Amino acid sequence: MLVTGFSASIVRAAIVSILGLWAWYYGRKLKPFVLISFTAAITGLWNPFYVWSDLGWYMSFLAFFGVLVIAPLMTKRYFKSQPKILTIVLIETLSAEIMTLPLILMTFSQLSMVALLANVLAVPLVPLAMLFSTVAGLAGAFLPTIAGWIALPARITLTYMLDVIHVLASIPSVLLHRSISLATMLVFYACVIVFVVTIYTHSKRHNTLNMLK
Repeated sequence: MLVTGFSASIVRAAIVSILGLWAWYYGRKLKPFVLISFTAAITGLWNPFYVWSDLGWYMSFLAFFGVLVIAPLMTKRYFKSQPKILTIVLIETLSAEIMTLPLILMTFSQLSMVALLANVLAVPLVPLAMLFSTVAGLAGAFLPTIAGWIALPARITLTYMLDVIHVLASIPSVLLHRSISLATMLVFYACVIVFVVTIYTHSKRHNTLNMLK
C-alpha cells in the first residue's frame, strides 16, 4: 500500500490478504459473502469517498465477487474434479468479466473483444512477476552492483505481459461500442444475486440431505 498508493483496489487487496493470513494462521475459513461484506465495510469506513465516487472500488469488488463466488459455483457445477490451472484462470477471468461488464458498458459504453484472451495469457504470470519484482527491489537496495542481473527475470516477465497487452490492443476494431442504462445494469446484478442465492441454497440443501443419508 505504501509503495503503490492507497487506491481502492489496493486497500481492498491488502485487507483481504490480512484477513486471509489471519484465518489461515488460526485454522479458520472465511465465507466468501462474509469476507466481501466485511472488506467492503472496512474500506468504506477507511475512505467514504470510495463508495460515493470511486469507480475502481466498485470494479474491484465486482471482479472479486466474480472470482470468489461465481467462479467456484461454475467450477462445481460443470467440473466433477479439480480443473487444470489454465482452466481455473479462464473460469475466474470470465467470472470477473461477467460481473464487471454491465458497469463497464454503462460507464464507458465499450467492450474489449480480446480482454479474456489477454487475461488468460497474462494473469498466470502475475504471481511470478510480483515475486521477481520483490527480489529485484531487494537486490537494488542491498546488492546494487549485481541488481541488474538479478532483476532480469522480472524484466523479462513484465516485458512479456506488456507486449501481450500492446499487441492485442493494437488489433483494429477490437472495441465494441455498446451502452446500457442504469436500470438494465441493476436488473442484471439483481438476477446475479438471485442466481447465486438459489444455487447456494440448493447446494446447501443437497449437502444436508447427503449427511442425513
